[in-house]
Amino acid sequence: MDRTFIIAVLVVTLFAGFLIGYSVPPFIQAGVFSGRKEKGVESQIDKGMEQHYKDLFKDEEEK
Repeated sequence: MDRTFIIAVLVVTLFAGFLIGYSVPPFIQAGVFSGRKEKGVESQIDKGMEQHYKDLFKDEEEK
């Protein structure tokens, strides 16, 4: 085989492996590949954080 073709295949394989390495762990953490009924990660927001986000929207509405 041509050396250029082998290098191109190697670069594409490494890039695809890099992308898969970053995309699979969040799916595993969220339970996408498990038998759980409820998928996703629970997020907990306290009252202070909720008020902070409401204030962010309030600033945009005043403009």
